Amino acid sequence: MAFMLQETAKIVRQVSIMKKTVVLVVDDEPAIRATLDILLRGTYDVVQAKDGAGALDIVRKKTIDLVLMDVNLPGVDGLAALEAIRDIDAEIGVVMLSGLDSAQQAVAALRKGAFDYVTKPFDNDDLLMTLSRCIQRQRLKNEVAFLKDELEGRCARGEMVSRSPRMREIFDLIRKVGSSSSNVLITGESGTGKELVARAIQAAGERRNKPFVAVNCGAVPSELMESELFGHEKGAFTGAHARKLGRFEYADGGTIFFDEVSTLPMGLQVKLLRALQEKTFERVGSNVSIKVDIRFIAATNTDLEAAVRAGTFRDDLYYRLNVVPIKLPPLRERKEDVAPLVEHFIAKHARLCNKRINGITGEALAALGDYHWPGNIRELENLIERLVVLGRDGHEIGCEDLPVGMLLRESAEPSGGEIADFREACRTFEKRYIIEVLNKTNWNRIRAADFMKVHRNTLFMKMKGLGIKPPVRGDA
Repeated sequence: MAFMLQETAKIVRQVSIMKKTVVLVVDDEPAIRATLDILLRGTYDVVQAKDGAGALDIVRKKTIDLVLMDVNLPGVDGLAALEAIRDIDAEIGVVMLSGLDSAQQAVAALRKGAFDYVTKPFDNDDLLMTLSRCIQRQRLKNEVAFLKDELEGRCARGEMVSRSPRMREIFDLIRKVGSSSSNVLITGESGTGKELVARAIQAAGERRNKPFVAVNCGAVPSELMESELFGHEKGAFTGAHARKLGRFEYADGGTIFFDEVSTLPMGLQVKLLRALQEKTFERVGSNVSIKVDIRFIAATNTDLEAAVRAGTFRDDLYYRLNVVPIKLPPLRERKEDVAPLVEHFIAKHARLCNKRINGITGEALAALGDYHWPGNIRELENLIERLVVLGRDGHEIGCEDLPVGMLLRESAEPSGGEIADFREACRTFEKRYIIEVLNKTNWNRIRAADFMKVHRNTLFMKMKGLGIKPPVRGDA
């Protein structure tokens, strides 16, 4: 439900940006209204009102993006109308028109929430520029709100789909940890959703409306990491032409998430430990301590205890981070989640691609359930996205859409003992593949040959060479 709401909000904002901006012109002088109508029509969709009461009536009944309103109006004056408009819809931009002797009223309008004011007689270019800036600010606000919705939607409980008892335990732990400020260490293979869990922890606590700053420790060069985290002062090093704020300052009051924390150089581990303990740091090139209120969450797909034993990761930093450990199971250990995840990702990407996909066949779903998923949930979502993008409107995803390797029911991994040579491995693969396709086509060899994109005589020869015989019930 949460995902559907955020997708609806996204579509509404996109439509509002694409459609023609609706400007309500409010002035008691017909000549001014006519002049503004000529000036704005073509670029904007113009609506007119001659007084404040009429303007409020239009705002209640029609979607208005921007109001251009005189300060001095009969009946309900401009300032009172401005306050009422802000009460009806605070997202409407308002630009006030005022005479040169009404500057004090114009300043009061700014304090009440107007974007700007333009004095009469106005310069056409100045007025158009003011309206353009107001609209641009509204669009930026919409984009920020959309990005915030996207981030909150990703960490919403409804986005974490699972039937697994182990994941249910993790969901309970997320709720408990979210209300605290304890450091959390999330471990698990690549693609298991570690950042999603980190965002869910943030969303479950009092910091939900505060910044969430993610740092990919493996993606930033070691020589730049200190500046990236703590910022630097002008002249701190070659190329430092101005002061730069670091991730710690941006995260103040919220959460900072260290992904792949095991890749941090040893020197930075010392500085990070102090920041965790004291909640203070210094910018590069400064000796002034800056105090922050930050919740720390770290994640890794490696064994940090082994790294501590090997001397590549500080034990004191490990214990400081590992206050609340959360270990995410790989997808192959919770196969009951494959079906709901497939359903969720089909619905998600069908909406994003504006396609109608009628689900997935039982045989294709069974093949996905039998797959090993070395890339975990990320691999599954990427596959479903590709299948949706390439799929046909109004059709199901079937076995014929899946990569060849996923049609094999048996694990592709060696089960122990000796590994066959290349020629034998190819023979085994061919035999498994052909039998699987024949099963899918109910042993109709012509259809199977079409599916494999080979001549049927080639298929007959392969079957004979590999010792594949059709069931007793008959030939195709």
